[in-house]
Order: sequence, then C-alpha cells, then structure tokens
Amino acid sequence: MYDRDFFLKKAQENLPVLYYKDITPDITEFLASTGDSVLLDLGEHAVGHFSFSFDNIEDFIDAPVRLIIKFGEDMREIEDDFSLYEEGLSKTWLQEEIINLDFPQKTALPRRYACRYIKITVDKTNKPIKLFDFCFRASTSAAVSALKPSEASDTLLKKIDLVATNTLKECMQTFFEDGPKRDRRLWIGDLRLEALTNYYTFKNLEITKRCLYLFAAGGRDKLGFLPSFVYDTPYYFSGSAHIADYALLFVVSVCDYYEHTADRTVVDELLDICKSQLESFRAILDKNLIVTRQEGWFAFIDWCPGLEGLTALQGVYLYTLERFSKLLKAIGDDEHEKYSLHLCEVRRACRERLYDENAGCFINELDNGQLSVHSQVWMILGGVVDGKEAEELLISCLENKNAKQPVTPYMRHYVTEAMFKLNMRDKAVQYLKTFWGGMLEHGADTFWEAYIPEDLDFSPYDNRTINSLCHAWSCTPSYFIRKYGL
Repeated sequence: MYDRDFFLKKAQENLPVLYYKDITPDITEFLASTGDSVLLDLGEHAVGHFSFSFDNIEDFIDAPVRLIIKFGEDMREIEDDFSLYEEGLSKTWLQEEIINLDFPQKTALPRRYACRYIKITVDKTNKPIKLFDFCFRASTSAAVSALKPSEASDTLLKKIDLVATNTLKECMQTFFEDGPKRDRRLWIGDLRLEALTNYYTFKNLEITKRCLYLFAAGGRDKLGFLPSFVYDTPYYFSGSAHIADYALLFVVSVCDYYEHTADRTVVDELLDICKSQLESFRAILDKNLIVTRQEGWFAFIDWCPGLEGLTALQGVYLYTLERFSKLLKAIGDDEHEKYSLHLCEVRRACRERLYDENAGCFINELDNGQLSVHSQVWMILGGVVDGKEAEELLISCLENKNAKQPVTPYMRHYVTEAMFKLNMRDKAVQYLKTFWGGMLEHGADTFWEAYIPEDLDFSPYDNRTINSLCHAWSCTPSYFIRKYGL
C-alpha cells in the first residue's frame, strides 16, 4: 500500500528543528610557539562545531602555522596516544585534526565533534602566535527549555537523571543517533530506548515519527527483516545489517508510540510492516516453535563476549508478540486473537524445551548449555515465568559468578525493566544507582556505550579509545525515574 518514497516523504515532513548554543571554553586566549599546547574545557559534553581565530603577536608569520586539534569526551581520551591505536573499528573515528593555516584568520572546522575537552597543540610556527575567540556551537533537536526537572527526592537519582537526559539530548540531532562521536547512525535498538525516554522528557514526537518512517523505507533482507540501521546524511541509505531482535523491536517501538500518543494514522501506515516482521520471524521457527540458528550476525542482545543469544532472542519474540497483540486489540484489529493464541503456544514451547527443571533456570542445548542473565531476563519479559519464581530466578542468575552478565547499558535497561515488571522496585532502584551511578563516580557527563565496573578498559572493539562515551542506549534511567516516580 505504501512505498519507499511515501515513507521518505513522511520522514522529511517530520524533520526536527535544531537548537543551537554557543559555548565559550574556560580559556579565552593563548599565546604560543612551536610545541606549546592548550587544553580547553567546555564545562559540559557538547555536540557541534568548533571555531577559533589566530593572529601574529609582533612579527608577521612567514610560513603556514600547523595545529593539531584533539577532541575528547573525557580526559582519558585526550591523554591517549592515537598513533598507538590498533584498528578494530576505523581509526578515522578518532577525533583529531591536523590543519595548516596560511594567514591570520578566523577558522571554523567543517566537521562535527562530540566532546567536552579540546586540546590544541602548535606543531609548527616560525613566529609566536595568539589563539583566541574560541567557540563551540552545540546543536540538538531537544527543547532543553521545555524539560522539567526530575522530582526524585534521592540526590543520586537526581544526578543520574540529569546525566541521562543530557545523554539523550546529545544524541537527538536530525534523528536519534546511536552515538554522536562514533557511528552517528540510527539503530533500531537505540531508537526504541531513546523514544521511551523522550516520551517522559523532551516529548519531541516528530523525531520519533521520523525515525519510524526512515526504517519503514529500508530494504528487506532475504528473510524479510528491516535493516537494523539507516543513514540520512547527506542522503538516505539503508543499512546492510538485518538482525532479528532489532527487527522485532521495531514493532515494539510502534506499539510504544501508539501507547504514548494514540496516533492511529502512524500505526495504520506501519501496521503491515509490523505484521511482516513477525511473520518473517515465525518462518524461522522449527516444528516445536523454537527459533532456528541462522547464518551470519543474526542476533545482537548484548556485547557480552561469547554470549549465546538464541534463548534471549526467543524471549524478544514473545515480548513483541504480547505487545503487538495488545496493540491490535486496542485498534480493533480482529487478528489480535491469532497473535494471542500463537503467543500462548510459544510460551508453552519455551517452558517445555528451554527450561532446565534440574538447574532451575533457562539453560539448554540451543545456547550450548550456557547460563546467562540475558536468557533469564528475556524469558521473564516474554512472560514464560513470573511472580516469585521469576524473581528468584533473576536474583540467582545475577549473583552467579559463572553466569554471563550484561556489559552494555542497553541490556541493563532490560534487566531493570524485568525488575519493575516483577514489582522488584527497591532492587531496580539499587540496580540503577549501582550501575549508572558507577559511571558518575568516574566523572561521566554522559552515559557510556559499555561499562564493566571492574574493567574500565573493556571495549566491544578491543580498544577503549574508540568507545562512545555518550551513547543513546544509556539514557533510560530518566525513563524509569520519571515513569515510576522514583
């Protein structure tokens, strides 16, 4: 009924307005010769463009001035030697520029940066120079002036909320970016968590609609799944990855949108795509209604090293089925009964085939006998277990040193969501304070892409320097704090 051009047109109609703020760093002028450097502190994490001026001091420069300008989200990044970086992800994500300036002038760097600190080193000048007029022009599509402060009475929760909303703000540009330093693309997993937090903070509905339409315009893979990420700068491009849990979470994102807006038009325009994602997943279930392993990068779940994620993926399917059947019932679609019946059938299959009665948890051949928090959480969120049994199961696995544990705030979100589902309010609050509060103890202005408290050098890409220290999927403490009145 709707084609790619229709969805791209709808996405463009919901292009958000960008707000700008000029930030003057702590140092306003610097006199320098070859080898001198200056560290500028913006006082906050910011996303935007940097400009400055330079001039002679006494004698006119008789050769170009060469500057090395380094941008860091924290001081560790500023102090890292980028020349030692061994590539996992491309070295070009490291924020460092070498520029040659022929004459005294005002210079505006063309690229966008995400940083708090800026280090300028005078690599070569034949004459002493003056650097001044430093300005960082920050951008966001979040209406900061409209944000109401958290009503949390707990001081730590207030601080966590402040940093979480700042994280979301930085990632709200022309769409929900995953990380403004690195990737700068729209991923479904990040979209879902950013949109949830946005409903309780900045309430920018246009950006959420835009993101949903951008995915709707994307090309499908051979299984029929939507792309897991897209680009829209400088033009639209549909990503090459198609991972199953993200395809399902697109459906959940549509359900979330309707729950918070009652906007039937958007749902009607995306309904067939939602159904197609669930039918595509159903087609890869075996005769026992259990997901079959596919080739390539098929499921994300978390960056936990060595994680076997198929049981968790099965839980994402159940979670999506439940949300979607409720959406269909709310809009009067008779197919809700079909999805509800299938949901019950798959839940029974999961209990029979994925749960180990002797071990008292979800551990099975599907995941090569691996015990993980991820599997337990998604089986809880999928409704296979509940009540006291589910609570004991979750606590036991979280405390088990032999179990695979979450390493990203993304998966930590779903652990927290499971706790609230089980009415484990006190434990959920403590979990928030321990994990996200732990990043605050290390000076976080925004929340990070990955964080293991006992291993601050952990990186999914084998090098901490490339990690994003402002990452979209880390913003959801504000969602929990505000939704549950913490």
